[in-house]
Order: sequence, then structure tokens, then C-alpha cells
Amino acid sequence: MATRLLDPVHRELARFLRGAGVTRGTRLLAAVSGGPDSVALLHALLALGQRVGVAHVHHGLRGAEADREQAFVESLAAQLGVPVQVARVDARSPDGRSPEARARVLRYAALERMRVAGGYASVLTAHHADDQAETVLLRALRGTGVAGLAGIRPARDGGRVLRPLLGLRRSALREYLARRGLASQSDSSNASLAVPRNRLRAEVVPVLEAIAPGAVLRLAQLAAHARESDDAARVELDARLAAALEPGEGGLWLEAAALGSLPGARRRQALAHFAALGGLAEQQSRAQLERMDSFLRNARAGQRISLPGGRVLYRDRTRLWLGPASGPAFPEPVRRTLAAGETLEFPERRIRLSWRSASVPGHADRDCLPVHPGDRFTVRSARDGDLMHVRGRERRLKDALAGARWSKLDRARALVVERGGEIVWVPGYAPSSLFRAREAVTCEIRAERLSSPR
Repeated sequence: MATRLLDPVHRELARFLRGAGVTRGTRLLAAVSGGPDSVALLHALLALGQRVGVAHVHHGLRGAEADREQAFVESLAAQLGVPVQVARVDARSPDGRSPEARARVLRYAALERMRVAGGYASVLTAHHADDQAETVLLRALRGTGVAGLAGIRPARDGGRVLRPLLGLRRSALREYLARRGLASQSDSSNASLAVPRNRLRAEVVPVLEAIAPGAVLRLAQLAAHARESDDAARVELDARLAAALEPGEGGLWLEAAALGSLPGARRRQALAHFAALGGLAEQQSRAQLERMDSFLRNARAGQRISLPGGRVLYRDRTRLWLGPASGPAFPEPVRRTLAAGETLEFPERRIRLSWRSASVPGHADRDCLPVHPGDRFTVRSARDGDLMHVRGRERRLKDALAGARWSKLDRARALVVERGGEIVWVPGYAPSSLFRAREAVTCEIRAERLSSPR
């Protein structure tokens, strides 16, 4: 092992893995495209004696060339005696994102599925210092803030993805392959100067290195400094966001008031973290964050703005929703029966209804309906034409809930409880004013909020 660690690639890889708490027995999944960087990563992992599997993602792009890369990776894995998984995704369909961004999202989703299916601790990618420098430059040109300058993080998703080669130059990985006579594939799309990253790599980075030798490594160091600063700020902001965020309806909800009291710069920093959690880490810019900030402070319920990557920011009464351009996917209609002793759960509506012995016989409130053991109820989603007796007169339920300042989200998740075709209760609102329980009531239906999945 000591001889192997004399190699700079092995030494850097071993240093990173040790710092990440990865042992020789940890099962790792190397993402291998067939290009020089990922092939070098795979060989170096095996040289260190790691337990490794290979994952390859075919994006449905570049036709026969991509097919050859898949065949190469499968053949390489067979030669090395390591298991290989291949996933095919379709990155061709336009969805508002660049082809590169679209392919990246699909790739990481496929890699995570393969990681879980194979029982691996982490996916390892071959991002290196040149990738980091290019990312910093691209984000700086877009007008990013500190979070954007942090660039490619060495770990993401709690360590499910690791980037162990960020301390190495691209040239070091090419030299590693050359010294050992190891073959790899070449992606012809990397030569297209129509792609901003490729143009930076071909025309800008060489000039920067000529002006200031070591520029790439210093840009990578800038990312590390920005990351330290951003991480320090995240401690407080993440605690604030954790209490204010709720996944749901196909996106991510944020309680607007949680950020409203922050000073401008901190508020935009929190919005940057919110955007990153909502899948917009790569598209952030100062102008975009200022636009989101203005929307947070000024938008009315029902308004929305379009964001990069086929995303929208939507305003409910007290919340923002970040998700696909189609908007929040509110729960599908439901209809179920509830009889004595039963419990119904509606996770997509964050509510549980339980039939139990009455804690205070005859008591009715927003979260409790007194019932008799022989009663039988229908629980269903609210509809536009629903009528309910409120304070002695029949009203449209939609108007009653709006008057009680229920948001569109709350109304979309609302359930009604019927007896004999009449609405007797809306959990979280109140029983019907016509509902009268007899003194002998000994049971109740209790509404409890279910926590959202995190």
C-alpha cells in the first residue's frame, strides 16, 4: 500500500476517502461514463483495494457514440471483475432546461436508484479541480452569490454522492492513464464551443493559466473558501428553513413569514438555499434571487413567476411553492367510510381521523366531532358545490373556508365528513351548526395532523 500511495492520484484519493470516513470494506459505486476522468477514478479505487461497483448512464443522446461508450464500460467492468449496472434515460425531450442540465438531473436520479438497488454506501463521481474552476467561472459570469461560488461540493445528499478528485487537475488524471497504458473513450460533444463550459475550457482557462499560472487551483481554492463561508451561514438558515419547509404537491412549500423578518442579504441567502433544495442549484444568479425576493415580499395569492429549469414559484396565501412549471399537483379526490373504532389516514392531506372514546362527552370543536357508536360517516374530499350550515344559515363551503382565510392549499387538502348526505364537519374548521349531539354521546372522531415526509 505504501508504494501505491506514492502515486499522487492514489494519495489524494486515499486522503479524501479517509476524511469522509470511508473504509476498505465500504461498498462504493463509481459513476463511469467511459471518459478518461471516470476511468482513472475506477482504476485508482481498485488499486487502493476498495470494494467497487460500476454504474453507467446512457442519456439517449449522441446515438452510436453513446452506444460504444456503454459497450466499453461494460467490457471494462468485465475485464476488471467488478459488477456493473447500466441505466438508460431519455434526455432528448425539451423541458425548459439546457440539455446538459436536463441530462444531469436524470443522471443523478438514475445513479441514486442504482446505488440503492445495489446496496452501495455512496456514488463516486470523477469531478476534478478543472471542473471546479469552470463551474466557479460560469457562476461568476452569471452573477452568483457566495453559495454559487462554493461550486461543486465534495459531498452531497448526506454523503450519498462523493467527489474525491476535486483536489486534482485534469492533466494529472490523463497522466495517470498514460503511465499505465489504460484506454478510455472520448465524448465528441465536449468539443462543441456552443456549450459555454466547453468554450471556457478551450479558450478562457488556458489564457488565465498563461496570465497567472496556477489559476485553476486558485479558483478551486476560492470555491473552498466560499463553501466555508456559506456553510457557516447555513447553520442558522437551515434551522430556520427546516421549520418552514414542507415537501408536497410535487414540489417544496415554504412559509413566507419565516424569511420575511430577515435582512435583505440574509433573506436572499436563505432563498438561495431554498432554490437549491428545490433543484435550482445550477441556475442561481443574483438577478434571479432578487426576483425571487421581490416575489416573496410583494406577490399576491395565486400569482406565479417562471424560473430556469422548467420551474415556477407560486404564491399561496402564506406560502411559496417551488416546483415544476405545471404547478402544484393537489391531491386526487377521495371517498371512504368511517365507522366505530376505525382510523383513516390521508398522508397526502396530512391528516388522520380516529374514532375513539370521548375525552369530554358532547364536546365539539375544530378538531373533534362527538358521535354515537352506531353512527356511520362518509369522509371525502371537498367539492366546489358543497353546502354547509354555518352559524345558522346554509353557505357555500368554498366561501366559508375562504372567509376563514384558508389558503388554496388548505382548501385543496380539505376533507368533509358526511352523515346521511349532509356535511356535518370539516376537520380543522368546525361542525355544522345543525349538528346536535345527544347527551348520551360517548365517542368522538378526532382529527390529528400528520407530519410531512422529509
